[in-house]
Amino acid sequence: MSAPMNTRLPSKDVYYFTIRSNIYLVVLIAVLTFLPWNTETILDIVSQTLRSSEIIIASILTSNLLIGVYVSQKSNFIKKSLSYRIRAILKGACYYMLATCFFHVIAVLYGAPFFENISQTFHFGALLASTAVFPGLCILGLNVSNWIRVFSQNGADLGPESVIQISAVSSIVGAWVGAFPIPLDWDRDWQEWPITCMVGNLLGYMTGLVISAIHLCVRYNQLRKHKVT
Repeated sequence: MSAPMNTRLPSKDVYYFTIRSNIYLVVLIAVLTFLPWNTETILDIVSQTLRSSEIIIASILTSNLLIGVYVSQKSNFIKKSLSYRIRAILKGACYYMLATCFFHVIAVLYGAPFFENISQTFHFGALLASTAVFPGLCILGLNVSNWIRVFSQNGADLGPESVIQISAVSSIVGAWVGAFPIPLDWDRDWQEWPITCMVGNLLGYMTGLVISAIHLCVRYNQLRKHKVT
């Protein structure tokens, strides 16, 4: 039987921190992705796809790592030995790279060039792994049962786990939807692989962050009122 989703009221600190984190990530991605559009600068994802995606990826990784550090302060991870934490971090980095390679292969199977634009495809895989997998590694860790509970059993706790669940799915869907403009004969420079998929991934991730924040607000107030009554 599936575990109930979002039935436990999170603490006020976790609630406000999660909302602020979602807002921060949405603003950060919007500033890095859409403000420099067609400016020919290093952050222009159209003319400088690889370099700009590297900056966006680094920003998302750093932000989620800091979020994970805050959440881990309220868990047993921070109480583990230094050697245990180092091993966990190294394993997490390996899983992130495996996820990047996995998404790279999936992109090729779905039609991305096999021999051409390898760097572009790898960067796309890294970006998708940064939005769909890395946040989960920071919050859920390497415990497989946690991943199964959140993504397969609809058992995400209200807070960072529900954000991970919603934003990961929406980022993957966004990347998939982003492939639709590529074959259209509009002859636009932004239709080149993998720009639209990257933008679709980021838009999907941002949408997931907004939806999860709204969902968190609604459920938090409902549970608080129920607890009071």
